[in-house]
Amino acid sequence: MPNQNANGGEPPLRVAFLSSCVRGGGAGWSLYYLLKYLDRDRIEPLVIVPERGVFDQRFEELGLEVLTPKRLHHRWDQQLFKWKNPFTLQLSRSLVAKDLTIFIPWLVQLIRERNIEVVYCNNMMVKPLGAIAAQVAGISCALHVRNLHEKRLRRLAYGSLAKLPAVRWVISNSRASAEPYKQHVPDKIHVVHNGVDLSEYGNVPAPPGTFRQELGIPIDATVVGYTGNIIPRKAVDILIRAMAELMPSRPDLYLVIVGRVPLNDPTDYHERCHELTNELGIREKALFPGFRADVRYAVQDFDILSLPSRQEPFGRSILEGMALQKPIVATRVGGIPEIIDSGVHGLLVEPEDVHGLADALGRLIDDPGLARMMGCNAAKRVQDAFDARTVSKNVEEVLLS
Repeated sequence: MPNQNANGGEPPLRVAFLSSCVRGGGAGWSLYYLLKYLDRDRIEPLVIVPERGVFDQRFEELGLEVLTPKRLHHRWDQQLFKWKNPFTLQLSRSLVAKDLTIFIPWLVQLIRERNIEVVYCNNMMVKPLGAIAAQVAGISCALHVRNLHEKRLRRLAYGSLAKLPAVRWVISNSRASAEPYKQHVPDKIHVVHNGVDLSEYGNVPAPPGTFRQELGIPIDATVVGYTGNIIPRKAVDILIRAMAELMPSRPDLYLVIVGRVPLNDPTDYHERCHELTNELGIREKALFPGFRADVRYAVQDFDILSLPSRQEPFGRSILEGMALQKPIVATRVGGIPEIIDSGVHGLLVEPEDVHGLADALGRLIDDPGLARMMGCNAAKRVQDAFDARTVSKNVEEVLLS
C-alpha cells in the first residue's frame, strides 16, 4: 500500500528529477532551490545526475536520494557535434548513441521498479532522455525550458519532442524561452520565472571587502562585476570594450569577471577576452579570478553588476546582484526585460552597443546616489517577485495539476 503523507491524505507524487547540471550554472542552482523548498508531503523526489558536483553537501543536507548512473553525461548535446574531423565526429556520435541505448532502458526500468509517476527534465541536454523514457514507461513528463532555441533545427526538434503524449507540461523560465514552443504545444506551457533563496542573502559568509582584499582592489575603488560562464553569448568582450572607454578618465575603476568556461566548450573565447584586455591597455584593472561556487561574497563587493548578453533566456546572475542591492546594467534581450524595469532597478541597453553600455555604466558610476536608489529598488523587486520559495511552490502546483 502506498505511503500516505504526514496529514493522512493522498500519498506524495513520486517524481524523478533528471539533470546534467551539477557544476554550477543557472539550471543547476535553480533545480537545487526547487528541491530545497518542495513540500515532501506532496512530492517525493528522486534525483538523477551525472555526479553530485558542487551540490554534494547541499544534497546531503536536504536528505535527498541521489543516483549517479555512469551513462548520464554533462554535455551530451555538445558531444554530438563538437568534432570537426569526420572520423572523430562519427566516433563521438557512435559513443553517445551507445550511451543513450543503455541509459534510456535503465531509466525505464528504474521508473517501473520505483513506481515513478513523473519524470522532470531540468535542462536541454536531458529532455530527449526523460521524455522518451516516460513515453515508453507510460508516465508523464515535464520539460523545464531554460534555453532560447533560435536555430530552426533545434526549435523543430524540441518542439516535436514536446508534442509527445507523455509530455504534459512545458515549464519555461521566461516568456522569451517559451516562445519557440507556442506554435507546437501552446496548451502545455507554464511560465515560472527563476528565483533566489532570500534566506541566503541576509548573512553572506564573509565580511564586505573580503573579495576585494583577495584581489588586491582598494576598498574605495569602484568595481563593475560580471558573474557567469565565459562564453560568446554572454558578450564579455563587449563589457571589456565598454570598460576600456571609461577607465582612462576614472583611475579607480575596476572590472571583475567571475566565471569559467563550461565543460567541453572551447576555451578560445576566454583566451580572446584576456588578450583583449591587453590590447586595450586595461589588463591591470580587468581581473579574471576564475570560478566561485558561491558568488555572494564576490557580488557583495561589486558596485554595479553587468550582464551584457547577446542572448539570454533569463539571467539568474541578475537576481543574485539584485538580492544584494546592486544596480544592474544589462541588455534588452530574451528574459532580461521580464526582470528589470530600465530606470527603476538598473539600466537596459541594446546588445552589441559598446558605447551605449559604456554610457549606462558611466551614468551609475558617476552618480552613486542613483546607483544606491536603483539597488534598493532591485532588492525589493526580488523580494516581491523572485523568491525561491514561491518559485518552488509554483512548479509544485504545475506538477500536481
